Amino acid sequence: MKLRSILPASALAACAVLGMAATAASAASTTVRQDTATGAPYSGNWQVSTVGPVTFGITFFGQKITGTCDTANLKGTLASTGEGALTAASIGACTTSNGLSSPPTDLGDLPDNTGHVTYAPVAGGRDGTLTIDGDLTFTLEGDFLFAHRTCHYGIRTNGTSTLTFDLYNRDNPNRPLPNDDAQGKTTNLTLVKLTGSDGLCPNNGTLNASAIARGETTPNSGTFDRKLYLTS
Repeated sequence: MKLRSILPASALAACAVLGMAATAASAASTTVRQDTATGAPYSGNWQVSTVGPVTFGITFFGQKITGTCDTANLKGTLASTGEGALTAASIGACTTSNGLSSPPTDLGDLPDNTGHVTYAPVAGGRDGTLTIDGDLTFTLEGDFLFAHRTCHYGIRTNGTSTLTFDLYNRDNPNRPLPNDDAQGKTTNLTLVKLTGSDGLCPNNGTLNASAIARGETTPNSGTFDRKLYLTS
């Protein structure tokens, strides 16, 4: 199996993770801050890293095939208004329940994505959302049923060509991870088999990941130790 381009899994992953460009509406109501709800606005480099494996499931002849991938990492730039860009993405080795595998991969050929991060708290749940717009794909390759198969999947959120995460602040008791960090969790994410896939490729499935997001205390240092916080 080979993962060719899942973005940002975070996540991509990321995965997935996280090329952000805020719309005018989100820019007016969303602020990314340093450390806490009262911290200074943050602009600079960011990194999103999954905690625990990226997991996915696809259906093959009525049977569910499950898979896991090691940590995915996404890097980019970010303005305090939520505008930003994805500059690099990678994912670790992957294995599936039917014996396929792939080595660690740099996710090249990243789509030209835009998106928006929005402060949109829900009682007993998230603090906001992150949506990446674009035709993001997930490709598996392997030998089965006496031939080499290539299978292409599109990432969809509620039937649209987007990758959406619920965002949680570091002090939100409903955050998916115990880590003291801003973090995200994939939401209603599906994999849709695309034209060009081998006829015997597994059908549509799901993808899941949780990740933490950090900025830099020292700009352009490459050390991602700055905690982040999302507010209005």
